[in-house]
Amino acid sequence: MNVDIMDLQAKVKVDRKRITSHAESVLKAMGEDNTELSLTFVDDAYIKRLNMRYRNVNAATDVLAFPMREEKGPSKSCPILGDVVISTDAAKREAYIRHIPIQKEIFLYLTHGILHLLGYDDTTASGRTKMRRKEKELMGKICDSRAL
Repeated sequence: MNVDIMDLQAKVKVDRKRITSHAESVLKAMGEDNTELSLTFVDDAYIKRLNMRYRNVNAATDVLAFPMREEKGPSKSCPILGDVVISTDAAKREAYIRHIPIQKEIFLYLTHGILHLLGYDDTTASGRTKMRRKEKELMGKICDSRAL
């Protein structure tokens, strides 16, 4: 398993060791033991540009996922899962609103992004329910077993 982290923002300290550990735990729980994953941490302005360019949405968002395993691209057996881009600005705001540690919010975004890479889709009510259920299960298994 290989997790590559790029930090393109300066507002939130990115704990590479803990983030790598969380990503590996999620991937392992999802049966993705031999996977390569790229994570990029950015600010709202950066993720807004990506959101506009790739989704034609002119707004910042919390997390974007760019899968490599698509029907027209590499096969499902491709070890390169894809890229997850996380806005630390969004994580900081939401953590404050929800009264939780920012690290837990970042872990939630990371889990959400990985699920998108694995084919989960939250654009419909039923897909959203399925995805939230899986996020809650994974966050419970992984985050509750370590101190944040």
